[in-house]
Amino acid sequence: MRTSANPTIYRRELKGRILEVAMREFKRKGVRSVKMDDIARILSISKRTLYEIYSDKQELLLEGIRMEDEQRNEAVSSFANDKSMGAIDIIMEFYRMQIKGLANVNPVFYEDVKKFKVVRDYLRERHIQHQQRGVMFLKKGMEDGYFREDVDFELISQLAEKLSEFVMESRMYNQYG
Repeated sequence: MRTSANPTIYRRELKGRILEVAMREFKRKGVRSVKMDDIARILSISKRTLYEIYSDKQELLLEGIRMEDEQRNEAVSSFANDKSMGAIDIIMEFYRMQIKGLANVNPVFYEDVKKFKVVRDYLRERHIQHQQRGVMFLKKGMEDGYFREDVDFELISQLAEKLSEFVMESRMYNQYG
């Protein structure tokens, strides 16, 4: 194992590398198929070191999802703050990022994520926040003249949510993936 002159910096860097490797493997194989041993082996660290940083797989998964959320939020905010971009440009970039993020994810990952209560609760809360921000964004687009005034954006948002749930629950992605 490599050490650094400053163990705190080394630990911080290692923590980030663990998150990146774990999320890559979870998305590729499914969460339940990836063992903590696998992650330690890929990173050439001891299992003890891994458990000193993340007490269990649920904590590791939750932190990985939070890290990806932060990265995605920063990217969207950066794009949205570009004054040359209109509402349609921002929506298209958001969906492009979503599709790119989902392109190489094994559907088993999503099925496995549901089995971790703390992660499920976090995702539910995050989803509510995203839905509220999305409705506010669409209403702003309406005020700016991009969208019709007679559209119920909260209804549209709920329909999109239910459609996504149906695709996942029915495993429709297997037909078209």
